Amino acid sequence: MNKLFKTLSFVATIAFFATACTPPVVEVAKAAPAEVSYQAVLGKLLSDQTVAEFIASNNCTQAGPFHLCRPAGVAFGSNEDNVVKTAYLYVSEAEGFSAYKGDLPMTLEASDTMADVERKMAQIRVPRVLKGGFDLGLPDESRSPDHTHYWAIYKRFGVTVIYNTPSANKNATIYAILVE
Repeated sequence: MNKLFKTLSFVATIAFFATACTPPVVEVAKAAPAEVSYQAVLGKLLSDQTVAEFIASNNCTQAGPFHLCRPAGVAFGSNEDNVVKTAYLYVSEAEGFSAYKGDLPMTLEASDTMADVERKMAQIRVPRVLKGGFDLGLPDESRSPDHTHYWAIYKRFGVTVIYNTPSANKNATIYAILVE
């Protein structure tokens, strides 16, 4: 019995020292990747590190000149020189895209109606270098190319607001925003 006690004491001592002298395993918290907005990507080459990291971290797929970043709620369009020229921001879940979580252009919000957008656009002052003038708040052009969504094109701001209706309706809400 004495021999068994000595053996168990020896094993317990070894176990104690093994656990007491071994540094504890510490989970190191990794910082979440910084949110990259569409502004950080526009005008850059697809090979730019910021663009490449955004595409890789958001599981973007390529479809011709477009990179569809469904988890981020954005699709990027590039030109023949592989420069990102447009960003298509989904303000709510649609067509397999998540809602875009970053700041929208021109202080727009996902819940804005057409009336809200026109009011906000009217408050933005631009230099009077544009020929022909325009009505403050109203788009420079509009159309319904797919007969499902109304496109209000604000060329002076490089923004197209796409609504969830095929015609001008002040209560319509934003479907997506195209930024150039």
